[in-house]
Amino acid sequence: MYGSGVEVLAAMIIAFIMGKIDSAKARDILNKVKDMEPVEEAYLIYGAYDLLIKGQFKTPEDLSSFVVDELRNIDGVRDTVTNVCASTP
Repeated sequence: MYGSGVEVLAAMIIAFIMGKIDSAKARDILNKVKDMEPVEEAYLIYGAYDLLIKGQFKTPEDLSSFVVDELRNIDGVRDTVTNVCASTP
């Protein structure tokens, strides 16, 4: 139906992921996270959580795989909460 070279682009999923991490490993964890493919921004923060990550994902499965298989497997990451954006700027 979309022939003639027309490309249909799917909307990207933007998510903010907060993490509780071991304070002694905070800088190492931040540096690892910043180098991960879907991560656009990452910060150490004060408050209920220690780490804030902004990432873009092609599919819900990509988001899930990032959080469950990659982020939570970094030594020192204790807990995560994922917030998916309902709108974009």
